[in-house]
Amino acid sequence: MLLEKPIIHRDVKSSNILLTEGFRAKVADFGFARIGSTDPGQSEIQTDVKGTAGYVDPEYLRTNYLTVKSDVFSYGILLLEILSGRRPIEVNRGGREKITVR
Repeated sequence: MLLEKPIIHRDVKSSNILLTEGFRAKVADFGFARIGSTDPGQSEIQTDVKGTAGYVDPEYLRTNYLTVKSDVFSYGILLLEILSGRRPIEVNRGGREKITVR
């Protein structure tokens, strides 16, 4: 059995999702991506934080430990952006409205 190592994108956001002519979504820009471990005992990687403000997993931001769950968090923020029509952080909005999710 071939074990594939997970790819952790680290920058899942709306501008990194491209659509084909048939409206099929493709993830792009793997410049910050890291290869994860297949070892169940090592589910995290210690690394410098990379990604876009508002999409970065707060646990990764706080601890510098990256897991595949970090991309799941970013995907959730992306879905919220699609549903609400608002980016997670918009500097043009005033006061508390700058940040969509707290």
